[in-house]
Amino acid sequence: MDRKKYPIRAEDYELFEEIGQGVSACVYRARCIPLNEVVAIKVIDFEKHNADLNNISREAQTMILVDHPNVLKAHCSFVNDHNLWVIMPYMGGGSCLHILKAAYPDGFEEAIIATILRE
Repeated sequence: MDRKKYPIRAEDYELFEEIGQGVSACVYRARCIPLNEVVAIKVIDFEKHNADLNNISREAQTMILVDHPNVLKAHCSFVNDHNLWVIMPYMGGGSCLHILKAAYPDGFEEAIIATILRE
């Protein structure tokens, strides 16, 4: 199967709204202009977070190389100014936390939590 070639220039992406935020990054819904495909872009600001470049580079490479059905695989990554952009598939269903809160608004029963932790 041929793998799509995603561009590694910020100009080739149109950022829409922010869809997530974490300790070290913001995630945006965006469009890959050459492929006309909606993607998610994780933007890590090196200056804002005093990031360890080696760890961030290793994380980005791992996201590209990982091959597991339960783990999101990154399409590519590149540096834009003082930010690392990681291009990933857009998952419109929301975050894992959002899905769990919608499905289990009162949380899990203790026995289920114990089973998950045991695994």
